[in-house]
Amino acid sequence: MFIRAFSFALISAFAAGVSAAAAASYPIDAGTLNGVRDLGPAAASVSVRVAVVLNYHHDDELERLIESQADPDAVLYHHFLTPSQFAGYFSPTQNDYARVAAALQRGGFRITHTFSNRTVIDAVAPAPTAARFFSTDIHSVIAPDAGRTYTNVRPGTVPSEIGDLVNAVVGLDAAHRLRPAYVLPPHGAVNVPATRLQQNGQILFGPDGGYGPQIFINAYDLPAASGFYGDGRASGVATDADFLDSDLASYISYFAITRTGPATQRVLVDGGPPPGLSTDSVETTLDVETIVSIAPGTALYVYEAPYDEPTNSNFIDIYNQVVADDKVDTLNSSYTYCETYMQQNFPGYPRAVDAVERQGSAEGITFHAATGDSGSNSPGCNYSQPAVGVSASTTHNIAVGGTTLSVNESGQETNEVGWSYGTGGGVSKIFKLPMYQKHVQNVVTTGRNIPDVAFDADPGTGESFYYDGGWAGPIGGTSQASPIFGASLTEIDQVKNARAGYFNVALYKTWLKHGYSSGSTQYFRDITQGTIPPWNAGPGYDQMSGIGSLMASNFAGLLKR
Repeated sequence: MFIRAFSFALISAFAAGVSAAAAASYPIDAGTLNGVRDLGPAAASVSVRVAVVLNYHHDDELERLIESQADPDAVLYHHFLTPSQFAGYFSPTQNDYARVAAALQRGGFRITHTFSNRTVIDAVAPAPTAARFFSTDIHSVIAPDAGRTYTNVRPGTVPSEIGDLVNAVVGLDAAHRLRPAYVLPPHGAVNVPATRLQQNGQILFGPDGGYGPQIFINAYDLPAASGFYGDGRASGVATDADFLDSDLASYISYFAITRTGPATQRVLVDGGPPPGLSTDSVETTLDVETIVSIAPGTALYVYEAPYDEPTNSNFIDIYNQVVADDKVDTLNSSYTYCETYMQQNFPGYPRAVDAVERQGSAEGITFHAATGDSGSNSPGCNYSQPAVGVSASTTHNIAVGGTTLSVNESGQETNEVGWSYGTGGGVSKIFKLPMYQKHVQNVVTTGRNIPDVAFDADPGTGESFYYDGGWAGPIGGTSQASPIFGASLTEIDQVKNARAGYFNVALYKTWLKHGYSSGSTQYFRDITQGTIPPWNAGPGYDQMSGIGSLMASNFAGLLKR
């Protein structure tokens, strides 16, 4: 057996007869103008930045490979690729990459960034030039999410000369942007318990009344209770804002946490945001404080893109930089937006995210994302046509929903129900039902069902939060739930001494085999109460809490290395 090595003969063995599917040119939808004021054709002074995502070679074989890598009963289980191995067989060739770059340049674009894995090309051009190249019209608009910006108002196409090479184009619309999924409770709504209550020397609550890390360790049976703090593993955060090291230091100091992992590393993508606090720094700080406090042994990499990049192509670049670097075992995303709107306004954005996640899955990286805090209607959706949010709805990531976790003054869980009218959930209208959900009762077979699992997210039972030099919580949202899951999986990875990769397959297959418990040993807490109309929590899988809350240590005992 070999770890992180790969034989292409094995691919041939299990994918015999599968040939690479040739990709054709696809149409680019027009950005809708709902809620957006149209100011007419954009001038040449308006710069349009696109991220062009290329097709993989041997695409069918890639899907079969990552499913086999994720299946505990398969011969290739946990035999992940290095970036160079992926590039040698699946990535676009150097000639493919050069062809797309040359076509963009001939069309009047300036190439601004390329990647070592030859998957994404960033380019910029004046709006009329971009419109002409993609056979569309780009107008200046005033949008609620982005202010004065631009969008394409007429369907376009990828030019035929590169249509067989291009998977997706992101960037022709900038009217809407991904939103973070955190929630602060109304002022005065939090019942502040006695502060600094201790259990075995651990401080349970913050001065703001929020839950400390030990409460989550207790409630979710985390390996940290047995001394597994994520040492030797690496976690990632995708964000568009910086945070203060002093805030993180104050947070872990208050809770008397010893950080055994290395110092946090920032990876600036597309130039990164300005240092210090900015628009979405609350989100970044929440992600960082949650992961480091629960898994203080992990090496944390915070991938930071600029907030003022309006098209969300910056998040495509983050995902792609993560898989090109191959440094982290898990990547958290706490940003979301209506998937159907993203499909219209960001041509190929959901498809682009899922494609890059597939590459990361082949390398053993686990992606997880917050489902959002708007129930069955994600931010940006038309309320008459509710839809789930992306990135949570993509097939190759763990979608993390939210619960309301009640504890007593000793920090022990007393009850957990679905976070009613809060947590995101439902059925994708873009992604088909994945193979790991095909034999699950209560799933809707028309598409990918989310969430997969759920953790505390209700701001009324939220996490303690230190921000800008002071206590500012409690804070909640699925932006809290997703990094709790990430810290849990990081510790599981340490226990098993292996990356988890495309964890969805092992998650569902193991649950279907072993159920919720065996005797007094609980693998999941089934969440059976709560509602986000039209979905309700109930026994077994549901579109509000997924399988339920993961009892991490017990579940890890069921997994193979």
